[in-house]
Amino acid sequence: MTRNSRNDLVVRGFANRTIEIEVAFAGRRVKEAGPLEARLRAMLSNAVRASSAAGADAPDIDYIRLPVLIEGAWRPRFRRDQTGWETRSYYLFAARWSILDDEGNTVSFGSPPLVMMSNLSD
Repeated sequence: MTRNSRNDLVVRGFANRTIEIEVAFAGRRVKEAGPLEARLRAMLSNAVRASSAAGADAPDIDYIRLPVLIEGAWRPRFRRDQTGWETRSYYLFAARWSILDDEGNTVSFGSPPLVMMSNLSD
Protein backbone atom coordinates (compact mmCIF):
# COMPACT_ATOMS: atom_id res chain seq x y z
CA MET A 1 0.00 0.00 0.00
CA THR A 2 1.20 3.48 -0.81
CA ARG A 3 -0.13 6.99 -1.20
CA ASN A 4 0.37 8.86 -4.44
CA SER A 5 0.95 12.61 -4.89
CA ARG A 6 -2.84 13.24 -4.69
CA ASN A 7 -3.06 11.26 -1.41
CA ASP A 8 -5.02 8.45 -3.06
CA LEU A 9 -4.55 5.05 -1.47
CA VAL A 10 -2.95 2.68 -4.01
CA VAL A 11 -2.95 -1.03 -3.24
CA ARG A 12 -1.12 -3.64 -5.28
CA GLY A 13 -3.32 -6.61 -5.94
CA PHE A 14 -3.85 -9.60 -8.15
CA ALA A 15 -6.65 -10.32 -10.59
CA ASN A 16 -7.33 -13.99 -11.35
CA ARG A 17 -4.67 -14.82 -8.72
CA THR A 18 -1.75 -14.10 -11.09
CA ILE A 19 -2.13 -10.77 -12.93
CA GLU A 20 -0.66 -7.93 -10.88
CA ILE A 21 -2.73 -4.74 -10.85
CA GLU A 22 -2.84 -1.50 -8.91
CA VAL A 23 -6.11 -0.44 -7.32
CA ALA A 24 -6.61 3.23 -6.45
CA PHE A 25 -9.03 4.48 -3.82
CA ALA A 26 -9.34 8.11 -4.81
CA GLY A 27 -11.06 11.25 -3.64
CA ARG A 28 -13.94 10.84 -1.21
CA ARG A 29 -13.49 7.07 -1.21
CA VAL A 30 -10.10 7.31 0.52
CA LYS A 31 -11.82 7.89 3.86
CA GLU A 32 -14.05 4.85 3.32
CA ALA A 33 -10.99 2.70 2.56
CA GLY A 34 -9.80 3.02 6.18
CA PRO A 35 -11.17 -0.38 7.27
CA LEU A 36 -9.56 -2.07 4.26
CA GLU A 37 -6.24 -0.37 4.94
CA ALA A 38 -6.40 -1.35 8.63
CA ARG A 39 -7.24 -4.95 7.73
CA LEU A 40 -4.29 -5.18 5.32
CA ARG A 41 -1.90 -3.65 7.87
CA ALA A 42 -3.10 -6.11 10.52
CA MET A 43 -2.59 -9.05 8.17
CA LEU A 44 0.97 -7.92 7.42
CA SER A 45 1.70 -7.36 11.09
CA ASN A 46 0.37 -10.82 12.01
CA ALA A 47 2.44 -12.49 9.26
CA VAL A 48 5.62 -10.69 10.37
CA ARG A 49 4.95 -11.58 14.00
CA ALA A 50 4.32 -15.25 13.16
CA SER A 51 7.46 -15.58 11.05
CA SER A 52 9.52 -13.85 13.73
CA ALA A 53 8.18 -16.19 16.42
CA ALA A 54 9.05 -19.18 14.23
CA GLY A 55 12.55 -17.81 13.59
CA ALA A 56 11.87 -17.65 9.86
CA ASP A 57 12.65 -14.91 7.34
CA ALA A 58 10.16 -12.11 6.80
CA PRO A 59 7.13 -13.29 4.81
CA ASP A 60 6.90 -12.61 1.08
CA ILE A 61 4.30 -9.86 0.79
CA ASP A 62 2.98 -11.38 -2.47
CA TYR A 63 1.53 -14.26 -0.46
CA ILE A 64 -0.34 -12.10 2.05
CA ARG A 65 -3.65 -11.68 0.30
CA LEU A 66 -7.10 -10.47 1.23
CA PRO A 67 -9.96 -11.34 -1.13
CA VAL A 68 -11.76 -8.13 -2.14
CA LEU A 69 -14.63 -7.75 -4.59
CA ILE A 70 -14.22 -4.43 -6.40
CA GLU A 71 -16.41 -2.47 -8.80
CA GLY A 72 -14.84 0.46 -10.56
CA ALA A 73 -13.28 1.79 -13.75
CA TRP A 74 -10.03 0.96 -15.52
CA ARG A 75 -7.81 3.92 -16.36
CA PRO A 76 -4.70 3.72 -18.53
CA ARG A 77 -1.32 4.89 -17.29
CA PHE A 78 1.79 5.35 -19.41
CA ARG A 79 5.31 4.90 -18.07
CA ARG A 80 8.52 5.57 -19.92
CA ASP A 81 11.17 2.90 -19.43
CA GLN A 82 14.96 3.39 -19.36
CA THR A 83 15.22 3.17 -23.15
CA GLY A 84 12.53 5.79 -23.74
CA TRP A 85 9.73 3.44 -24.75
CA GLU A 86 6.36 4.00 -23.18
CA THR A 87 4.48 1.07 -21.76
CA ARG A 88 0.83 1.13 -20.90
CA SER A 89 -0.59 -0.36 -17.75
CA TYR A 90 -3.89 0.13 -15.99
CA TYR A 91 -5.15 1.31 -12.64
CA LEU A 92 -8.44 0.05 -11.32
CA PHE A 93 -10.16 3.02 -9.66
CA ALA A 94 -12.40 1.53 -7.00
CA ALA A 95 -15.94 2.82 -6.64
CA ARG A 96 -17.43 0.10 -4.41
CA TRP A 97 -15.75 -2.84 -2.70
CA SER A 98 -16.60 -5.65 -0.31
CA ILE A 99 -14.48 -7.56 2.19
CA LEU A 100 -15.17 -10.13 4.88
CA ASP A 101 -15.08 -8.89 8.47
CA ASP A 102 -13.61 -10.84 11.40
CA GLU A 103 -16.84 -12.83 11.80
CA GLY A 104 -17.00 -13.77 8.10
CA ASN A 105 -19.76 -11.32 7.17
CA THR A 106 -19.56 -9.33 3.93
CA VAL A 107 -19.09 -5.61 4.50
CA SER A 108 -19.37 -3.16 1.59
CA PHE A 109 -17.94 0.32 1.21
CA GLY A 110 -18.12 3.08 -1.40
CA SER A 111 -20.93 3.66 -3.84
CA PRO A 112 -21.76 2.09 -7.20
CA PRO A 113 -19.80 3.43 -10.16
CA LEU A 114 -21.58 6.13 -12.09
CA VAL A 115 -22.44 4.92 -15.58
CA MET A 116 -22.73 7.68 -18.17
CA MET A 117 -24.63 7.17 -21.38
CA SER A 118 -22.58 8.35 -24.34
CA ASN A 119 -24.16 10.42 -27.08
CA LEU A 120 -25.14 7.95 -29.74
CA SER A 121 -25.97 9.10 -33.22
CA ASP A 122 -28.65 7.30 -35.26
